[in-house]
Amino acid sequence: ELVKLHKIFSDSFRELRLAEPPAPKDSHLTVSELLPYTEVIRTLRLRHRGVVALLAEAMRKIEHSGMKGNAFQSWADSFLLSRISTEMLTSHYMAVVDSHGPHASRSQALSSLLLGGPDCIGIVDTKCNPGKICEEAAEAVKKMLASSNRSAGEELQINVHTHSSSAIEFSYIPKYLFFIVQELINNSAQATVEAKRTGRRASMQPINVTVCADQKQVGIKISDQAGGVPAGKADEIWSYLFSTSKQPFQDYVESGSPLAGWGVGLPLGRLYARYLGGSLEIMSVPGTGVDAYLFLRRICPLTESFRELQTSISDSVAPI
Repeated sequence: ELVKLHKIFSDSFRELRLAEPPAPKDSHLTVSELLPYTEVIRTLRLRHRGVVALLAEAMRKIEHSGMKGNAFQSWADSFLLSRISTEMLTSHYMAVVDSHGPHASRSQALSSLLLGGPDCIGIVDTKCNPGKICEEAAEAVKKMLASSNRSAGEELQINVHTHSSSAIEFSYIPKYLFFIVQELINNSAQATVEAKRTGRRASMQPINVTVCADQKQVGIKISDQAGGVPAGKADEIWSYLFSTSKQPFQDYVESGSPLAGWGVGLPLGRLYARYLGGSLEIMSVPGTGVDAYLFLRRICPLTESFRELQTSISDSVAPI
């Protein structure tokens, strides 16, 4: 797996070095002029789709071999932080280019909270609604659970509460917020199902998601009542070499989530939160359950300066 990763990055580095966007004749570059460079970026994103799952599979083998993982943990953090940068920059580039392409109006018509809209610049939504993102993530988890265990999917209850008299909105990247929240809710859902299966709980207790905010930050709390992290495992939940998942490798590759991989969901979710200026903490209450606290920095751009920025970015890539 590590040899495959080395080849993926070597190929991508070589192609990027050989491909340079054309120098603009004036202040604009059209989508047509950027097409060769755009195809390199598109190919790179497809090639890198399985990077996290490949790394996670290597970690699984390291863990099963009995090797010590302290040095590997630090290296994985550095590697995945670089991966986050690549993922976000290339995703943002493709979103900006696609928004100026010939099918822009059609893609906008098909867009959802995660695909952008009139308030988006690339992948950044200036009116990101964390409450709605949490509702979508909760629904996605229930559907995933129902696909493998229909009765559990129907019985599991996930409540999303927004503590605000009006909708909470802030500038953020909804796609990554969705994947972080989905990972946290999915962990709670799996623990809740397991608690009932093993008899530690007579029935499935609801998972509660609370969304709140002040002028500086947005807070999301995800609480379950599945009994908490097992004794002696509290320090291992942030390790890339720890997982209770039995999901096969190919399922991770096909999931489409940048957080998908054996043992990487929680620590990688924390890296994404930190990369975007936030934090992710886990509080386990033995015998009761787990509370996950996700805090996100709230950036509310001033109207005039934001309009100038929006115009500048939009004008830098002209339609065909």
